[in-house]
Amino acid sequence: MSRLLERPSQIRRTIGGLAVIGGIVLAGFTVLELPLIGVGAYVVAVAVAVIIQYRTDMPVFDERDEKISQEAAQWTLTLLGWGSAGVFPALTVAWGLGRFEWQSWSAAIALFVAVVYLIYGGFLLALGRRS
Repeated sequence: MSRLLERPSQIRRTIGGLAVIGGIVLAGFTVLELPLIGVGAYVVAVAVAVIIQYRTDMPVFDERDEKISQEAAQWTLTLLGWGSAGVFPALTVAWGLGRFEWQSWSAAIALFVAVVYLIYGGFLLALGRRS
């Protein structure tokens, strides 16, 4: 296994792969109505990723990785925001016209998006006051 993790790029790929696999296994076992197995597998995947990162002798992530992560977060919030700006008002109009019924899953998504933007707004205010 040590040959697999000789370079930072290999370590980053392994950590990312473990996170993706852990998430997919968590979702899969949740759909199969075995959530505790899913959570257990996810915890193992994340623990292995953390152990790999902390047992290496070299830096794994650098400023370039931080810049990429910030850009990905910016694009994610932008896409989520623009999509929500069109989708949720349209669904609300459809609901008002009797063409759409809010289901528990659609309401949960709407509330999740609202909470994401409330958290974002909170950080925006807090960080803005800091400077």
